[in-house]
Amino acid sequence: MKLIFSLASPAKRGAALICFLFTASLFLLSSCSKELKAGKPIALTYDKVYLIGDATTAGWTIANALPMTKSADNTKVFTWTGPLAAGEIKFPTALNFSSDTFAAATASQSVSNNKAQLSPGGNPDVKWKLASTEAGTYKITLNTGDLTVVFQKQ
Repeated sequence: MKLIFSLASPAKRGAALICFLFTASLFLLSSCSKELKAGKPIALTYDKVYLIGDATTAGWTIANALPMTKSADNTKVFTWTGPLAAGEIKFPTALNFSSDTFAAATASQSVSNNKAQLSPGGNPDVKWKLASTEAGTYKITLNTGDLTVVFQKQ
């Protein structure tokens, strides 16, 4: 092979080398059998979470969003206590509408349903909806790890 390879023209040597490398690559790839499996996704951690919506005293003015208190015992739990009126509510992680937001699992979801979803960049934009009969003072507990929001009327 060495003699034939050295007598061949440079173009043929280049083509032969490419063919050899391609064949060797196919051999190596076919002899490898590593199975990749997806594991649990990496959990996101947020330093801040806010309340926004016409059910809150902040209304829809993002600069006025109400900060929640992060638990010292569990960094995925945030709480807030205060008045809620009839209207909608969601939980952004920054003071802008394109931030990740903890949102209701379905549109106009009742506060009796504690299922939440993480809306990357604020999309989809779905909210909890409080009826006028549900207005009052609430303690809200958001768990960003298990995607739940508990609205506990005081």
